[in-house]
Amino acid sequence: MCRARIARRRRLGHTWTSNKEKMFARSHPCTRLSSWLAAGILACHTQQWAAAQVLTNAAQIRALTAEQTARHLPVRLRGVFLGQNASAEMGFVIADHGEDIYLQGPLAMTSEFSRGDVVEAEGVTDPGGFAPFVQCASVRRVGRGEVPPPRQVSLGDLSNGSLDAQWVEVRGVVRSCEPMPASGRPMPPPGTIIPSNAVARWNERKFKMTLAWGTERLAVQVNDELRPEAYVDAEVRLRGICFSRHNASRQFLNPLLLVPRGVELVVEKPPESDPFQIPLRPVASLLQFDRQEKFGHRVHVRGVVTHHRPGQALWLRDGASGLRVESTQNDPLPVGDVVDVVGFPVSGQYTPALEDAVYRTETRVAPPPPIEMTNLLGLFKHDADLVQFQATLLECRSIGEGYILTLDLNGLRIEASVQLPNSGSAPPEWLPNSQVRVAGICSVVTTEHGPVSGIWEPKSFRLLLRSRADLTVLRAPSWWTYPHIMLLLGVVAGASVGAVGGVMWFARRRLREQDSRRAMAEAEFAAILSERNRMAREIHDTLAQGLVATSVQLRLAKKQLGQNSGGVGQYLDAAQQLVRESLEEARNSIWNMRSHVLESNDLAGALTGILKQLSEGTGIQATIAVTGKARRLAPVVENNLLRVGQEAITNAARHAHASRIAVTLDFADEQFRLVVSDDGRGFNSAQPPPGDGGFGLVGIRERAAQLKGDLNIRSAPGDGTEIRLSVPLSAD
Repeated sequence: MCRARIARRRRLGHTWTSNKEKMFARSHPCTRLSSWLAAGILACHTQQWAAAQVLTNAAQIRALTAEQTARHLPVRLRGVFLGQNASAEMGFVIADHGEDIYLQGPLAMTSEFSRGDVVEAEGVTDPGGFAPFVQCASVRRVGRGEVPPPRQVSLGDLSNGSLDAQWVEVRGVVRSCEPMPASGRPMPPPGTIIPSNAVARWNERKFKMTLAWGTERLAVQVNDELRPEAYVDAEVRLRGICFSRHNASRQFLNPLLLVPRGVELVVEKPPESDPFQIPLRPVASLLQFDRQEKFGHRVHVRGVVTHHRPGQALWLRDGASGLRVESTQNDPLPVGDVVDVVGFPVSGQYTPALEDAVYRTETRVAPPPPIEMTNLLGLFKHDADLVQFQATLLECRSIGEGYILTLDLNGLRIEASVQLPNSGSAPPEWLPNSQVRVAGICSVVTTEHGPVSGIWEPKSFRLLLRSRADLTVLRAPSWWTYPHIMLLLGVVAGASVGAVGGVMWFARRRLREQDSRRAMAEAEFAAILSERNRMAREIHDTLAQGLVATSVQLRLAKKQLGQNSGGVGQYLDAAQQLVRESLEEARNSIWNMRSHVLESNDLAGALTGILKQLSEGTGIQATIAVTGKARRLAPVVENNLLRVGQEAITNAARHAHASRIAVTLDFADEQFRLVVSDDGRGFNSAQPPPGDGGFGLVGIRERAAQLKGDLNIRSAPGDGTEIRLSVPLSAD
């Protein structure tokens, strides 16, 4: 192939590979997809490269923002190959002009690269999930070079993500070291030609490490075979590539140091060959001031087990001191076992604890008894120890496979937790307000604000019960508990409400009976009164009128006879006298049938009494006026006028909410006029409101019709009411 064609292919992003690499690239699906993707991106931007400035060093790329790198700017780099990503076989890092950069490309391009190779890469920028990197279209090895010296950093320097993809060196104490589980990545299909380096990476064993210095922690992945016992508790210097774990919002979470295969781990201070040969120390001496001691290395303690949760933690007692030990060992330890423990001392909530510990059983003694506590100061001195005291059980609530108990110890509320995995409910004797004796592991709480320096005096603690046997009920709660009292009050209240309801029901029933009897009495009285009025009208219209006519005829007969009447005249006088007496008796009978109210009063007096009765004490201004010559009227007329006036006054006082009622009685020679007016709320006279017969208007109209009177009702909403009734009067 001529040189011009070779140069043209190189400008377009092609690179020469071996036959083995070509076969792997053609056979592996992921590799082909990545190659096509990279080639497509590169082809799309080939024309832009001619006009845009090509980025030629890592510092330029890392200085770009995410928006700038998302434009896929052209890149051409040359640097020293440092190693591959911890989790992506296609990712690698190169050192370029004092700055390191992460690149990603097909596995076939990087499978045979080794640390120290000088490589050339072409591609475009990519914002990545956290920091910018280069998406390679081509990469090739052009020679060998020196791996640059790493940056000397502390564990704290790695805690903000600014050293992502950088070649660094850190030192610290190895807290743990163990093999990593298999990655689970599938091997390529059978018959696929895989480069030897790629096969090695698939099969190599990796170890994870925890490096500590002071309170800082760092996760480390070592791509080499290790003997964990040779590194745990050793002071080491590690060189590797810093990678970052982040979230979906491009925010830093924590760092990871990748130690590439072949990079030596420098041990500056080796650990003890047998950690249990470290001199024993009392628990009370942990983290005390000692100008000769260097914190951060393992210590050796011995104690009696008071509680154990396999794979999580154990608690032991050394003399008068308790200690919490965190360990992943699963060997169960019964209470009473004497164990040797080797672990790293750290500051606990209030007293020291051990982390990343290992233990072994020495002997067995009687289970240690709980320390009886009578005051709070004693409890604070026994953090992480087994204690016991008496308290009042206030509450028991379920959480998952256990319960949270709220206890009252001399006015201080304490929370205690217990796991009951095989129980669906709490023991029935665990009732609120029970007096109990409770034992468990004391855990002092220091969440409240304490002094900046000096003695920190806590004010509360929690309790960890080992089993249900750690809580003994001494005295069951009194029946007079809050729920029972509330229940009793509820029963009493219910009974009271029932009694009041019963009384109200009987009262309503009695009122209904009284109303029924009153209605019956009123109906009976109305019927009697109606019958009396009918009889009075009948007597007045028939017998009385006949007697009057007879008397007139007798006078005419006597007048006709004149002086010649003789003895007939005296008979006529006697007959006329009898007629007059019969007429007087008829009128007396009619008078006796009038309303009882009218027996002792005339119409004006009866209406005055009714007006006073309905307005007295109500604030209603009531007046009555009489014009003309007052006199008694026929019983039927007087009785009907009384009922009309009574109905009109009642409507004004009770229904119209009037503040003024005026009644006028006008006695003329041949006509009587009754007027009742008020300033109440009024109504539409064409459509009177329903109820009570239209406020008595139907009865008023019926009585007016019986009297052959002229009834005029004037009213409007908000404008008061005036009822005017004119009745003609006969000579009788």
